[in-house]
Amino acid sequence: METTLKKSNYPWVIVITALFWSGLIFGLMGNTVGLFYAPVSEEMGWSMKQVSFFMTIYPIVAAVCSPFAGRVFNKYAKTNVILAVVAGVWCLTYVWSSTFTQLWQWTVYGVITGVLGGFLMYIPVPMLINNWFTKTKGLALGIAAAFVNIIPAICNPIVTAQIAAHGWRSVRLAIGIGLAVIVIPITLIFVRKFPKDKNTVAWGEGENVENAAEVKPAALTGVSAKVATKSVAFWLALLAAACLVSCATINQRIASLASARGFDPVAIGMASSIIMVGGILGKFILGAIRDKTGNAITTGLCCAAFGLVGCGLFLAVGTAGIAIFYISILIYGFGYAGLTVVPPMVVESAFGGKNFGQIYANVSIATCAASSITSYIYAAIIDSTGGYEGCFVLAMVFYAIFAVCVPLIVKLGQKLPREE
Repeated sequence: METTLKKSNYPWVIVITALFWSGLIFGLMGNTVGLFYAPVSEEMGWSMKQVSFFMTIYPIVAAVCSPFAGRVFNKYAKTNVILAVVAGVWCLTYVWSSTFTQLWQWTVYGVITGVLGGFLMYIPVPMLINNWFTKTKGLALGIAAAFVNIIPAICNPIVTAQIAAHGWRSVRLAIGIGLAVIVIPITLIFVRKFPKDKNTVAWGEGENVENAAEVKPAALTGVSAKVATKSVAFWLALLAAACLVSCATINQRIASLASARGFDPVAIGMASSIIMVGGILGKFILGAIRDKTGNAITTGLCCAAFGLVGCGLFLAVGTAGIAIFYISILIYGFGYAGLTVVPPMVVESAFGGKNFGQIYANVSIATCAASSITSYIYAAIIDSTGGYEGCFVLAMVFYAIFAVCVPLIVKLGQKLPREE
């Protein structure tokens, strides 16, 4: 007997929950890590290289753990429990880090958070949005993904001020305990994997039924994980993901290039804020493009175009004046915003939604690994050439490869056999 479910606004509750388990846990505790380098280095007498070494380990461990995380999310329906456990362990580890006095402890911290990051970084947001939305999926994904950028943008100056006033140990202790108290209950109470778990349907489902208060849930279809991972489309998806994260990594070099070309400290500092704004707005723009066109290929090509124009404009005339400098890096921000928005759209369009979590987790291996490798490649280019221009030229090559891969991934993936 088929189950009849009611429409509701609960899908947007799922989007809001990402503010907590993604924005606060991964966004605040993960993306403010650089604020602690200097105070830890000063107190312990360690070099910046020693202090930040654990962040080299982090993406490698996350890459190794992502496929396992994908299988866990795919197999178990209690997504709220999984996310609450990840949040709880991360908070506990964060509190423990406030007591560190040895470098090996930070290394262990990098391993533990790498495992947790494998569960939290790339998989749950697109997985839940794909499950809960059939309409305005791009907007929902853009909002949920943007929390990872919005929270640090708001909290960075607050955290910096608190470190100066109370010391880095007290701040880490307070953040870890405070977020555990807030995030864990909210995640357990509100997060659900599928609409049917709340006796409702996905947002936009059943709209073709006039005046219907109740609709029947549609069955998810898609390529099996085994078939997908053996396909050419999957390997192209790995390449595309690696290229896109490599383009995003160039974000770390823009301030240095601006400094080398003679911009003053105020302009350089403003550049970091503008890039962050571009990253936030870009998620909404790319999401809107996806909703308007209904086409992941178009969205991916727009992402690549933003990146190419931003990098090219910056290299060509980006230092001719402050206005064009800011415009170029804002457009670049629109491109690198696609890192957490476009790949899941492309993977879902190519392989379907049924086994999305597991397939996308395997794709995210390339994302995690490339982010670690490319940073060293850019550093080698700077050391060998004495300039930053080669890094941006390479980023443009990566964007071009990504643009070529996206249509092939979708078209080849859609030819693969589906299962219900």
